[in-house]
Amino acid sequence: MAEGALPKGFEKPSDSGSQGGSSSSAPKRRGADKMGISIAIGITVVALAIGIGFTGVIPLGDDMPSIMQPAPSAPSAPVVQEAPPSPPSAYVPMKSTPSYTPASGDMIHQLDWSISSGDVKSMYIDKSSSALIIKTSTTNDGELFVGLNADYIGSDDGTFFILVDNQEHEDYEQAGMDLYIDLPAGAETVEIIGSYVIL
Repeated sequence: MAEGALPKGFEKPSDSGSQGGSSSSAPKRRGADKMGISIAIGITVVALAIGIGFTGVIPLGDDMPSIMQPAPSAPSAPVVQEAPPSPPSAYVPMKSTPSYTPASGDMIHQLDWSISSGDVKSMYIDKSSSALIIKTSTTNDGELFVGLNADYIGSDDGTFFILVDNQEHEDYEQAGMDLYIDLPAGAETVEIIGSYVIL
């Protein structure tokens, strides 16, 4: 660029009388200057909006509180969280009962069970004695596990009475509704007696 030359788009102030008698000492870039100012203002507004969106604090000065440096203040009251909203009144919780309950009271496929030695031949509800009757076949001592379900059998005080081959049996452990019953070799019938049964 030659010495004394102006950037493209700017014109030298003209002498009076040259170029049709119009004299102007200001450059003719007013439209470009307004556009540049508009862009700068737009960028500032966007930057402020993003900054407020991320921090939630309007940056007005150095002594204003921010997320990184909380303003010192007196201890505030603890924040109390509200309880979650209650479900709508039309909400009905689903029951965990299986869709199939045989009419004969057979429970062998309805309850969780396992036997360490031998086999379980049948498992059914006896309504007259409020009991779960389990027919077993054992050749050695072993353990019978039965996971009871309150939808079929329950007890008012949470405990159950156990008979093995019509004899009271106290060699068992109970954890909630789970029973671990030690069976002697040759045991054929286990009765778990509760307060109620449901067929």
